Amino acid sequence: MKIEVFLRQCFLSPNASLPNRHRPKWFDKVEIFRNLKSTIDPKVANLNIVYDEHFGPIGDTFLDSEENVEIINCGNEAGSFLATLDIIESRNYDDDTIIYFLEDDYLHKEGWCDVLLEAFNLPIQYVSLYDHLDKYIDSGYNDLVSKIFVTDTCHWRTTPSTCNTYAGRMGQFRQDMHIHRHFSAASPDGISMDHAKFVELGRNGRTLVTSIPGYSTHVDHLQSPTVDWEFVQLKT
Repeated sequence: MKIEVFLRQCFLSPNASLPNRHRPKWFDKVEIFRNLKSTIDPKVANLNIVYDEHFGPIGDTFLDSEENVEIINCGNEAGSFLATLDIIESRNYDDDTIIYFLEDDYLHKEGWCDVLLEAFNLPIQYVSLYDHLDKYIDSGYNDLVSKIFVTDTCHWRTTPSTCNTYAGRMGQFRQDMHIHRHFSAASPDGISMDHAKFVELGRNGRTLVTSIPGYSTHVDHLQSPTVDWEFVQLKT
């Protein structure tokens, strides 16, 4: 199996200043991108960059010398996700190809590519490497019940939803494309309705798992627990 990573990058996106985006003081998109480049395993994963130039040309950013870049002009998260779906559908990937949708504010631990591949030996359809902190501290999840799996490297838990950074096989995306599109196209504010999307996928018999501990984190106030992510950023 091969992983095709689709990194959606918008250097000046207003999403960075949303009320629910409380960033740590060490948050730095350049360093996060450097972390991705240093931890991705080119033997099993290809990096594709989707750059939204709505807020400025790529030549003004740290991406100006990068290869495999698709330029879009959307101006919001939902639009950029839909444009990324268009790009993926235009390519003739095999059904077994793993598509990893990645937003531009996620750090990764070394070895994440192999861990992601391990997950697809489980009886699941979708995977995230982000171990959501809210599932442990939010009272709304007090009664959450998860099934636990184990692979060679780590444990996995079923979870009702994740953010718009996740992976699945291309064949599965083809089956579920109407759902993935709907919860971005129907957004009233330009931000994909991630939770509702995965709830709907669950209603359709799809299983989502996240790694325990996280091999990735959203760099906000709900980082994957038990990992010093500032140190991860510094050392990679």
